[in-house]
Amino acid sequence: MKGIKHRIMKRIIASILMGCSLLNASAQKEISTVAPIKKVTVFFTGAQVQHEAKVDLQMGRQDIVFQKLTDFVDPNTVQVKAQGDVTILSVRTRKNFEDLKISNEEIHALNAKKDLLYKKDQALRDEYVILEMDKNLLMQNRDLKGQDQGLKTTELKEAYLFMHTKLTEVITRETAIYAELEDLQKKMNQIEQEIISQRSKPVINYSEVVVEVDVTKSCTAGFQFNYISPNATWKAYYDMRSDGIGKPVRLEAKANVSQTTGIEWKNVDLVLSTNDPYENAQEPTMQPWIIYYNNYPQQKTQTTRSLPQMSYDGEKLRGEVIDASTGEALPFARVHFANNPNIAAVTNFDGKFELTIPKGENYVNASFVGYNTGQLQITSTYVKFFLEPQEVVLQEVMIRGARSDDADYYIDGIQVTSEANTITREDFSRMPMRSADMMRSTPGVQTGRKRKMEFKNETTAYKSNAVATTITKKDLRVEYAIQSKMSIPSDGMDHRVSIATHELPASYEYHVLPKIDPSVYLSAQVVGWEKLNLLSGESNIYFDGTFMGKSYLDVNSTKDTLSFSFGKDSKVSVERTRVREKSKIKTIGSRQKFEVTWEIKIKNNGGAMIPLIVKDQYPVSNQEDIKVKQGELVDGKVDEKTGIITWTFLKGISGSQTITFDYSVDSQYGIQLYLE
Repeated sequence: MKGIKHRIMKRIIASILMGCSLLNASAQKEISTVAPIKKVTVFFTGAQVQHEAKVDLQMGRQDIVFQKLTDFVDPNTVQVKAQGDVTILSVRTRKNFEDLKISNEEIHALNAKKDLLYKKDQALRDEYVILEMDKNLLMQNRDLKGQDQGLKTTELKEAYLFMHTKLTEVITRETAIYAELEDLQKKMNQIEQEIISQRSKPVINYSEVVVEVDVTKSCTAGFQFNYISPNATWKAYYDMRSDGIGKPVRLEAKANVSQTTGIEWKNVDLVLSTNDPYENAQEPTMQPWIIYYNNYPQQKTQTTRSLPQMSYDGEKLRGEVIDASTGEALPFARVHFANNPNIAAVTNFDGKFELTIPKGENYVNASFVGYNTGQLQITSTYVKFFLEPQEVVLQEVMIRGARSDDADYYIDGIQVTSEANTITREDFSRMPMRSADMMRSTPGVQTGRKRKMEFKNETTAYKSNAVATTITKKDLRVEYAIQSKMSIPSDGMDHRVSIATHELPASYEYHVLPKIDPSVYLSAQVVGWEKLNLLSGESNIYFDGTFMGKSYLDVNSTKDTLSFSFGKDSKVSVERTRVREKSKIKTIGSRQKFEVTWEIKIKNNGGAMIPLIVKDQYPVSNQEDIKVKQGELVDGKVDEKTGIITWTFLKGISGSQTITFDYSVDSQYGIQLYLE
């Protein structure tokens, strides 16, 4: 009796456990859905992508799988909200290689079709060989002779008719086989092209967000989740327009937005933020400063955040190299990997390149003569370099000396014998100006005051030509909310978005640095620019309806005035020459003295008065044994630290104007000097 009861209890317990397991299995079922992208906030590095969806849920525990998300999800940044009788238990991410699986299956099916066609092709070719043997045999026995072979005329006719019929059948079949083989070859070529096309398709690997929930009762729950993807960026861009001297400057603020997330942002709410989530947010700490003999200066260390590491080993890295000042492609630029410099490529005429990423490589460099080297972290298989030209500006001239055994010295690279009291070579005016060779004619932009980071939460609305933008200043960032729905494809290209248009009162001046470039540049001066929330970026320059060139707006300075150039004015000519009769070299005992006089001639051929600012410079010595004496200066002001001289003619110049300045350099005899 006890055994029977024991067996019954075991069965009851087993049934209960089985029921529980079935309930658990049903409770943990997966519900797959796709949540469209509703809003994207783009940072300087990366973007916060927001998805929204409604899901019909049954009571119990279950996993909701949000599919078809970008493969570049930073898993540490996923945030999920739910509305309804739902409790979120856990959130995780996972990869889905369904596209790769489908692609491989399609390629496998195409290969199977090709194999069948190949087998049919071989069968037809084998049949053709047999027919050729039959045809050759018939042709060898085509000569029939009745008397010799004892054949009657009737038999001879029958044999001839048989051979003729058989040969006709063979030739007809061979012709048909030939046509079938041609058709099969076309089909196999077509399938081969489909296979090549399928293999060349960019296979998108997706991420999925899996949300485990507990539903108290059946309902339709609303879900909102967001995450950070590093494969996006934006930068400021401007169109600066002036209708003429005395007219206000119209500044059209825009943004170039690009992304390579693999997912198109279609009809989304777009917000541009000055925040950078991958920039270090941790303030530095100060360590004890211990002094000891032969110690080294303290290193400035700061912990920085890096982009999430993705493995692209063995994949093709494509991209382009662009001149940041002009937006034009840079052909023949060298691109190489940081840890594998021998693996390199040179850009083509369109500035594009292609490289295979070596194992474990995370950074790629680009370099070009006359430009600062750029480095990018490999966060996608498409990168874009914007190389900044190396700036050539009017710097102070530092005179350095070194003793020479032959007691010769150099002026502007020309060897001069110290035995002479005066210069006996070509006129100073014919000496080459090395700096002029390096001067770029592209209009330059200099900027104004650095803004204080004391923002209150304010909202201001501006109207642009295309869309309206709401600009919100917050404590640590500025956000530009585009009021129209936007679509940004995942192609790595710049997509222009209008932000705001500003009318700025401006004063106009002409600037010239004849030592570097004799060209006279028209410049506009703008004050109060710091209230506009401008960012550094490239700009197009337009004057009187004509495109003048490209420039760069740099807001990271401490000047009160925003100054930018509209280009050259050919109506004003400037000539800088060394006055021969006043420029000489004297030797006195163990000392030698250089006396140099420069003359700057300005001629306004346009007739109207123009406000002009002229800059040149005195040399500056950093050695006690080399003495520099500045001559008398009329109307000019000198920066004693840099030696830069400024003549300001704000009332204007008409006709001709001459500026003269001189200086002397005293040094030990036998020291070679490089002096302009």
